[in-house]
Amino acid sequence: MSQSQEHQGPAGDAARRALADRLMTARTLMLARIRQRLVRAGLSSTQAEDIFSTTLRRADAAAAAGRLVAEIDDQHLLALATAISRNAVREEIRRERRNRERQDGAARQGSAGSEPPQPTADDAPEDPFLILNGIDVDVVQLRLRGASWSVIAEQLGMTASAAHRRYFRAMQRLAAGG
Repeated sequence: MSQSQEHQGPAGDAARRALADRLMTARTLMLARIRQRLVRAGLSSTQAEDIFSTTLRRADAAAAAGRLVAEIDDQHLLALATAISRNAVREEIRRERRNRERQDGAARQGSAGSEPPQPTADDAPEDPFLILNGIDVDVVQLRLRGASWSVIAEQLGMTASAAHRRYFRAMQRLAAGG
């Protein structure tokens, strides 16, 4: 049975609900962090709930795709959710910046006859794994799928302690946002 098949059906649904429940227990902490990031960026903290919802949806999508397993410990689940929410805040900051630029441009030139702005690379949602290099992504994904350190080391041609070190440094980078 493939990893993605494991996350389908009643057992997969129950595992995904369990992950969502665990994230909901950290809701207050995550909302406080999200609000801080929004306020530091000069945005309204009222968008924190929407960003937390986005975090839940993206974590669920990762679980459904087999990139996240229910056995992940709370510390690492929170670090991953923090990275996801940080990226969602960055997207909101970009969106607000683009809206301001559009409004400023429309006010200067008048809105008649102007073409709508073209989408940019910043419009695409960020994957938290993009801040990691290839080997680190492999280590994190294997570990999140439940692989032991020795299995990870064997598959990637390194020692178990090196795999362990890479994983925790990668999780720190994810939690720090880069």
